[in-house]
Amino acid sequence: MRHIVLIGFMGSGKTKTGKCLAEELGYQFVDVDKKITTEMKMSVTDIFSRFGEVFFRALETKAIKELRQLEQSAVISVGGGLPMQKQNHKYLKQLGAVIYLKGTVETLKKRLEGDRTRPLLEGADLEGKIRRMLTAREPVYEKLADITVTTGNQPLQQLVQEIAQKWKEYEIQYLLNSKSHV
Repeated sequence: MRHIVLIGFMGSGKTKTGKCLAEELGYQFVDVDKKITTEMKMSVTDIFSRFGEVFFRALETKAIKELRQLEQSAVISVGGGLPMQKQNHKYLKQLGAVIYLKGTVETLKKRLEGDRTRPLLEGADLEGKIRRMLTAREPVYEKLADITVTTGNQPLQQLVQEIAQKWKEYEIQYLLNSKSHV
């Protein structure tokens, strides 16, 4: 079963876009962070403060490994740090098409200002933290992405349509290439 996996920085719109895309395609929507917080009965912030980031990252890996067993097509939104764990790369690719929702620093800052649910962005100098983290994360996101779409410069429904179109074109190529290797 091939799914759509949305990756990107915090605030890039993975959850909001993912829900709309899933509805558009008639797929189920799975948010990995929500899956973890539901199972742990704790917020991401509480998991970080009580058990640490390494523990949370292990929960993310466990969650995406489990999602490979999904029997219904899904749009899967993963946390911004999940792709930074090298062991997760193969699981992301096994799940299906990886779509990178790329946001500018300005868009991300605007969306993340005042958000107290992001443990890695706590404290002063939000823009500096975003820039530093993006410098480390963006090459990984770009390497993993089958499709890259820029967020923050068009209405949500238009973004969803763009993703759906690019994904359909990608899947046709994927099927053609896999048939030629048989």
